[in-house]
Amino acid sequence: MNVFDSVRVVVYRFHEKGLEIFLVNTGLEEDNWRIPFSDIAKYPVKDLEVGDRFIELESDENPDGSTSITCAIEGDWHDIPSIRKLIKEDIKLVTSKIDKVVPELEKGTYFAIKEAFKKVMPNEYKVLHELKDILLHRNMMKNI
Repeated sequence: MNVFDSVRVVVYRFHEKGLEIFLVNTGLEEDNWRIPFSDIAKYPVKDLEVGDRFIELESDENPDGSTSITCAIEGDWHDIPSIRKLIKEDIKLVTSKIDKVVPELEKGTYFAIKEAFKKVMPNEYKVLHELKDILLHRNMMKNI
């Protein structure tokens, strides 16, 4: 992973409503949601390595000249308490790293993909559409 100015992390899961996306509230307005992101220039690259369990999406050039990378990770935050009982120390290590990189996770919730399309900014809409296409293709290949 190269050194970028920021990273957007799309956390998704498959639930009763189908594909759901984790969005965080910026806190400025009640209905102002976005994909979690963080500045990564302050973190060593080794702390940002996720392994092969993520989907790297198209990176963006921001109007100010900075670059941001976007990746998607499948995850269900509701499963963490049961996992913590089994491997408590590992979860503490992982959650502390996640809290350092994306500190606003407590302000977020999952939305069905159709609802997430309505809530995000136009530049994030493209990212969600790309993720939806990748996951649709991936699931079609599994079911062949």
